[in-house]
Amino acid sequence: MPTPFRRWWLQPSHYDWLSGYLHARGLGMATRIMMAGISASLALCLVALLMSVDGPHGAVPVAMTWTAFAGGVAGVVLWSARWPTPRQSQAFAMATNTSIALACLAHPDPMAAMMGCIAFATSGGYIAFFHTSKYVVYNFVVAAGVALDAAVRLAAHGHLALAGVDLFLVLQVNMAVPLAIQVMIRALGNDLVRADLDPLTNLCNRRAFQLEALALVTARPTSEAFLLVAVIDLDDFKAINDRHGHLAGDRVLVEVAAALRSCTSASAVIARSGGEEFIVADTSPEGNAAPLAQGICRAIAELPVSITASVGTACAPLDGTPTRQHQALLDHLVGAADKAMYRAKRSGGNRFQHFSRLD
Repeated sequence: MPTPFRRWWLQPSHYDWLSGYLHARGLGMATRIMMAGISASLALCLVALLMSVDGPHGAVPVAMTWTAFAGGVAGVVLWSARWPTPRQSQAFAMATNTSIALACLAHPDPMAAMMGCIAFATSGGYIAFFHTSKYVVYNFVVAAGVALDAAVRLAAHGHLALAGVDLFLVLQVNMAVPLAIQVMIRALGNDLVRADLDPLTNLCNRRAFQLEALALVTARPTSEAFLLVAVIDLDDFKAINDRHGHLAGDRVLVEVAAALRSCTSASAVIARSGGEEFIVADTSPEGNAAPLAQGICRAIAELPVSITASVGTACAPLDGTPTRQHQALLDHLVGAADKAMYRAKRSGGNRFQHFSRLD
């Protein structure tokens, strides 16, 4: 059994689901503005130091501070342009960490350098929100090393007790803030997972489908230019409940859920939206939903139980669609696919129909 430390060390990144969570609640732009503002404040503080008599002196310290300034500017540019990809976010976190380290090491006053180490809690908090424990530990190790350098310089000036107390406080802040955030995010994530799963099939429920589908669109590779949605309704499902009972009907729903997992891609978002109805969303390089729909019909028809499905699909291009319109686009596609599904059902079931025109 993994130890608590190993579970903490190996816990996955929060980036994708937390990004989707923020965007689904309309907080994506506010978060971008906040992060750009934090990066800008770092850059402005460094400019103020460079222009001050209290700032770094000498070619190397000045160059280090200008490099740190460039890191702050890069953060402003990144967050102003778009929501970063996971790799861009990791690079931003490491660049911010490096910028803070360079600025603190370059400052001639060890007391000011020690105070500057508190800024590592900002990068540590960001990492704890979005990324893994390995990055949290890296941020803390760098913060501890830079703070220790400042403490040694402070002690060399005869302030041994002050150096020790300040070092303790800096390390405490840089440890407590990220760990507290990680605990909160992990608890939030666990609660969201339990709240967002259909208890019978362990698929997403309708609410979670919205969040996961938006996260899918946000994190998609640039080559995945289309959003596909399929709505699936089981044919004559009521007859199974009437003939064999509700327990048999539940077993059929579980088997259908497994079939949907097996015939869709690893990135697809699958939900049980209610009763015997399911929804699938996925991104694709091509706007052709036929392979997805055919695979779903075939997988369900091949189940050991005698059941078929009516499938409706709809798709739309994502390129050129602003992030703020992704929710409206998703809702439109679900409604269009639902209409197509009812056409398939009226045509006899065990088939699919594609909604070819988005009104």
